[in-house]
Amino acid sequence: METKTRIKALAKHLDCRKKEITVSQYDDTILEYYNEEYLVVTDDEADDLWEQDLDSYLEDCIYPELTGNLKNYFDDEAWKSDARLDGRGHSLNRYDGSEYEIDLEGEETLYIYRVN
Repeated sequence: METKTRIKALAKHLDCRKKEITVSQYDDTILEYYNEEYLVVTDDEADDLWEQDLDSYLEDCIYPELTGNLKNYFDDEAWKSDARLDGRGHSLNRYDGSEYEIDLEGEETLYIYRVN
């Protein structure tokens, strides 16, 4: 995915000029608009990041709290299935939990999540 396509999608979403958007120095899927940061990804990229986020939550928050026999009976996939009911925005948009779909006619559909 080209960076200019991501910028075009975010500019359309924010109704701003493309030159007001910069690419994060840490990740080319993170775009900056003044003091705000947005994750701009394809559907497949969003799914992959969502899966990673759910796995990280399990590792960092759930597993350390499981003691004794609970570790043997905890069902990761059932937990993930329940967590997915809230949608990708709940995991990927740390600002307000929203997911925005931007259709660039003749190009690709991109998904936007505010991350700060």
